[in-house]
Parts: sequence; structure tokens; C-alpha cells
Amino acid sequence: MIKPEQCERLTRKARKTLEEEYNLGAVADLVLDAGRWGIRLDVSTPDEYRRTGNSRVGGHPDLPDDLDWPLTKDGVPMTFLAQLNMVDLSPYTPNDGRGTLPERGMLYFFIGGADAGYPIEHQVIYEPSTNNLVKREPDGVTALGGESTVAHSVTVLPNLEVPTYAYVDAAALNERDDVLTTESEEGSAPEGSLFDRYLEFESDWNHPSPLNWGGMFGYPEGQHSDVEHQALSYIELGEVYNGNEQECVKKLTAHYDGDEERTWEELSDTLLLLKIDTHDAIGFKWHDSGELQFFIRGVDLENEQFDHTCCSIYSS
Repeated sequence: MIKPEQCERLTRKARKTLEEEYNLGAVADLVLDAGRWGIRLDVSTPDEYRRTGNSRVGGHPDLPDDLDWPLTKDGVPMTFLAQLNMVDLSPYTPNDGRGTLPERGMLYFFIGGADAGYPIEHQVIYEPSTNNLVKREPDGVTALGGESTVAHSVTVLPNLEVPTYAYVDAAALNERDDVLTTESEEGSAPEGSLFDRYLEFESDWNHPSPLNWGGMFGYPEGQHSDVEHQALSYIELGEVYNGNEQECVKKLTAHYDGDEERTWEELSDTLLLLKIDTHDAIGFKWHDSGELQFFIRGVDLENEQFDHTCCSIYSS
């Protein structure tokens, strides 16, 4: 788990940045209270496959001999995205209850074609042991076509992620903005609204380096805060979400024997297992510089049921 001193250090840094660089001290508590602890994933050096079992993004995976390469429903080899060694990740497991990863083993991510935004054919595979792994290549062209990705070793860091555009409490920011405008003397207020300055802060804070290619348990990019509805509808009901939140809640509530409270608990506990950004060095491009997103229910994560997941792309 993330060490308390690391949490304190990141929280202090975020507060200082909010106050001193973006003049957002008036809403620092609001922002930090909504922050999510998670895992930041950066590229390190290009991976030359000198060892097996390390965390890797792009290129080819290290798989057990007896594990078949995942195929699409049409029999095409899926495209390998990343392998994450739990030993690398376990020191940074969120300590706010939003995600508990296995302490050992390897987590693999594969996808089929990425032409449609949702749902995307995929497989998330958990292997409890990292012994006797062998570098493997697909038998033929994979689902994403002939373009190969460049393997990179992965650097894992703790992360405090603030709400993205769809998840920030815009109403609270605007209300506070009105109060500050009323209280301030003419010409003394900083340029730009609190909301605009917040979006600048969020972009810089959540994406601090071009090395960053992904993350776990934070906030997804998007225009609307209903991707958990989309994911849970697919995972639990096997249905494609039609964009109607109320209808989705009704269907989920019926699925949970009329227990609407449980519906909201399940939505709250639908976690962003992994997000993968468009990244030129690796060779990932999701539509118009979008983000690939994997979701899982908290209970399935706890029970290591990684076959119960949803994958989609957000692209503006």
C-alpha cells in the first residue's frame, strides 16, 4: 500500500500547487477531498527483453507455456498491450479502499479491434505465478493490424489524481467563484474563472510528464460522468449502455432484486482498473488521441475475477 509519508508528501505538493501556481487556495480542500489515490504508470527505457517477468508496455508479452494466446471471436490474435508485475505495483496499492491488487503474479491486457468506442473485445488475464515465463509472439497479424508497438519497461509511482472534467464539482466551483467575485475589489480578482483555472491545474497535475502512458484507480477522461454506468451495464447485464442514466439505474436495480441502494454502491465500486493513453513512443493511438479504459467491479477485483471487465475508448 502507499506509505502514509508518500500520501502526505503528494497532498502537500498538490495543495501548494493549487495555492501558489493556480490561485486555487479557496477550493483546495474541495479538490483534495475528491482526489483518488492510485498508481501512475510511466515508460522507462525501451525493453530489449533481456529478462522475463518485468512490467512491460507494448511489444510482446512473457507468457506461461500452457497459456494460449487470446483470440477474438473471429479467431484473430488479440493485440498485446501491457503486462504488469504485481510485485512492482503492490507498494502503491491505494489505501483508500478503492482497489486491492494481488501481491504476486502478472496481469496481462489484450484487446481486439479498436474501431468501435464501446464495448471493445478484450481479455484481462491474471497469472498467479511469474515463474517459467517465455517471451511469446502472436501467430500472425493481430487484431489491430500490422503496426507493431515498441516495448518499454515500466516505472510505477504512487499517484493522487484529481477529478477530470466530467467528475469535478463544477457547481461548487462556480458557487465559490460567485462568492469570491462579490467579495473582491474591482480589478483584484485573478484572471479566469475558478473552473477554467481548475481545468488548467487538472491537465498539468494529472498529466505531469510525456513519460506517462497510463494509470490505475484514478479518474477516466470523458465528457460525462456515466462511464461507470456503461461499464456496470455491460459487466452485470451484458447490455450496451444507451446513455440514459435513469434507465440504466432501473435495470440494475431490477437485477439486484429491487435494491436501489445496492445499485449505487455497485456503481460507486466500479473501478478504473487501467487506463492507457495515446502514446507516440509506444505506438498507441486511440482514435483522436483518446484514452483506452478498463473497468472492473471492486468485488471482482478482490476475488481476482479478471474475466469480468469492460473495455472502452474515450475520444473527443
